[in-house]
Amino acid sequence: MFKVSTLCNGEDSGCGCVEVAVNLADAETGGTIGLRDSKTGITSVFTRHEWEGFIRGVKAGEFDI
Repeated sequence: MFKVSTLCNGEDSGCGCVEVAVNLADAETGGTIGLRDSKTGITSVFTRHEWEGFIRGVKAGEFDI
């Protein structure tokens, strides 16, 4: 199930939201993380290791504009 931030007001906000889903079913790989755009529905899938690396980069400011 995809989850969206409580800060996203959905379609009324006029902007797209990022949705995240965690699949813990695959115990061997640690599960997968799905990330999608609420407007297009296009989904990217990451391993838990890839996702953790992304989160570390966000916290370190690697993607700040």
